[in-house]
Amino acid sequence: MSKPRTQFRRTAIARGVLLACGGPLLASPLLADPAPRELDLTVVESESIERDAVVDVITLQDISAEQIDNADDLVRYIPGVSVSRGDDRWGASGFNIRGLDEDRVAINVDGVPQGETLKYESGQAYGYFKGSRNGVDVEALKAVEIVKGADALFSGSGALAGAVNMTTKDPDDYLAPEGDDWGLGLKSAYSSENDETMATISAANRTGALESLLVYTWRGGHEFENHDMDGADIEGSAREVPDPQDRELNSVLGKLIYELSPGQEVGLVGSYYDRNTETDTRSYNGGWYHDRVGDDTNTVTRYGLFYNLEHETALFDTLSAAVNRQDNELEAITRQRAQFFIPPFFSSNENRVDNRSYDQELLQVTLDLEKTVGDHRLIYGLELQDKDYRNSQFRSSDDLNDDVVEWETENLGALVPRAEAEVYTLYGQDTFALGERTQLRLGLRYDDYSYDASADDNFPDQTGTLGTIGFDALTWTVGVEQAFSDHLSLEAGVSTGFRAPTVEEMYRTSGTQDDWNAVANPDLDAETSTNYDIALVGDYGLGSYRVGLFYSEYDDFIEYQDFEGINSNTGQPDPNGYQMPVNSDEVEMKGLELSATLDLSAALGLRDGLSTRFLAAYTEGEEANGDPVYSVQPPSAVWRLNYDSPRGNWGMQFVTSYTQGKKDGDSYSTEADGERLYPLYRSNTATVFDLVAYVDVIDNLRLVAGVYNLGDKEYYAWDSVRFIDQGDLRPGIGVTDNGIRRYSEPGRNFELSLNYQF
Repeated sequence: MSKPRTQFRRTAIARGVLLACGGPLLASPLLADPAPRELDLTVVESESIERDAVVDVITLQDISAEQIDNADDLVRYIPGVSVSRGDDRWGASGFNIRGLDEDRVAINVDGVPQGETLKYESGQAYGYFKGSRNGVDVEALKAVEIVKGADALFSGSGALAGAVNMTTKDPDDYLAPEGDDWGLGLKSAYSSENDETMATISAANRTGALESLLVYTWRGGHEFENHDMDGADIEGSAREVPDPQDRELNSVLGKLIYELSPGQEVGLVGSYYDRNTETDTRSYNGGWYHDRVGDDTNTVTRYGLFYNLEHETALFDTLSAAVNRQDNELEAITRQRAQFFIPPFFSSNENRVDNRSYDQELLQVTLDLEKTVGDHRLIYGLELQDKDYRNSQFRSSDDLNDDVVEWETENLGALVPRAEAEVYTLYGQDTFALGERTQLRLGLRYDDYSYDASADDNFPDQTGTLGTIGFDALTWTVGVEQAFSDHLSLEAGVSTGFRAPTVEEMYRTSGTQDDWNAVANPDLDAETSTNYDIALVGDYGLGSYRVGLFYSEYDDFIEYQDFEGINSNTGQPDPNGYQMPVNSDEVEMKGLELSATLDLSAALGLRDGLSTRFLAAYTEGEEANGDPVYSVQPPSAVWRLNYDSPRGNWGMQFVTSYTQGKKDGDSYSTEADGERLYPLYRSNTATVFDLVAYVDVIDNLRLVAGVYNLGDKEYYAWDSVRFIDQGDLRPGIGVTDNGIRRYSEPGRNFELSLNYQF
């Protein structure tokens, strides 16, 4: 859903989280931008949309103070939330919240949903292709909501376990509240963990009724380091250091806003995100592959028109309408020499250039309204989406067995057909009071999906499964907040989510009529979830706390299952069979989340400026057959100690992060014969220390310096190693010997940043 640019949608439970987790810290100068003006965004008591999910809010001040450069940094200090990763070439592919990841966590930028993944197994195993969902640079953002729990009502499809909702900057983030004004921001940073240099320039202006903003960011760097960059720098799967990379990113955000009259404005927004990564994939060299280099480009463009009106009518008090067009293009080029000899089947010795692309286009129209009637706060609206999907795969090769240099191009066929989708959404929520200490929320959402795919030369319909597929989803939410006193309250909510099947799950086929590898299933249903949250929240003079429990049920999970095939030539069963996505049985999750803050200065009778904060999360999941859910993160906790000088011109924070290692009992799958299959690699228990300090060198010029992993701990994140398949014995693929070391987290590293605003 789109939202007014001046309104930050914070839930009632989120306000509890902010008060419990960040009360003293939100007011801390360490989290304040060096600009002389504060953003309305930081005002906890501001108007908000209330929903039945737990929300952590990352502000513009946090991005600056915590030196947040990427998706990993966004959730670095949020227990129970991580970034889903693959190998070094593809990097992040989404977020992991409460044990579920990738397409099961919605990602929205200014209410616009981001792309879906395309991650067929052989493409990942052979390092050819993996679709990406992230297409925004953090320097273009002023706020990020990390929503924990099902949130279909406001986050849409994919919000089964949660959502990541991002809001881009506005001109008035740099300008005075009224009158003609201008603002300029310059920021530069260097990070040793990937040798990255970053530069950002932001310019804003208000002349009369017209406001404008332009934010440009450039990043250039290399591969992310592992713990020991002095490890074996060799070719092949035993390589101990990351594959060399060159990274470059260009990001542009622009906005024009014209005030038609007091309370009425119209605006234009445009954004451009272009990331190029060139990877010398030395860990794949050897055996079948030699001299392999990956050249990958992810380009996301968006332009839109929005209209905001504040005017009391019979239907609404505020109205927000928006039209957005977004194009997400991913191109993966792999250059290599391939050499095979498997007698008597085939032999090959050739130069190859593989070009694979995935293009997702979106046209979105939204209308959001809000109306207060007595004690009732009504929020309702509609959304229309038109999506278009295109994929292609081409291979150019030159046979090195002869002396003729003659490149031939082969169409490998698309992974998915050309497809279109139309989505219609209606939603509404009513928040109202029952007496002085009780508040209720009731919400309802309806989505109607229609997909259409047809055959062409790039994707022939060999299985007869292409065509029109339609389904709908009805989701709802119920919540209650009961205050026992001015300092103690109970919050409880039930929320639901859904995830529409991806184009890959509905239409992808591979193989031949004689030997299918994967067959599409046009009868898939949407995945659904029901989430129960209950929390005790206390807010006192010296600090605050929150103790929360959650339980989630997931139905109709889409998973690939093995089926026995029939060879059309012999009419006999095919022992290899094929895979097909199906809706599986129920999955359950449950967990505990803790947070607390304390004003140490007040508690100890010291000078103002000293505070502390603690957060922890525990999650466990169980599939229908009793196996643990593989993607669940191990228990983790974060403790902060923060000091700010009385003048607010210098300060520091010391952060301790603890993560428990993944245990055997939490990471196995049961084979058909009852045997348990355990992962070859698991994450280890780790306690990591970070120290970040700031000082105002001169007025409006702030230097921030951070040292991360102070103790130089060698550790492995579960989301970095869990994808490694212990049964994959193909030459040049996977991990052998001490090759797992290249997936360790960075050792001791530092970052410096300078931010000047005037």
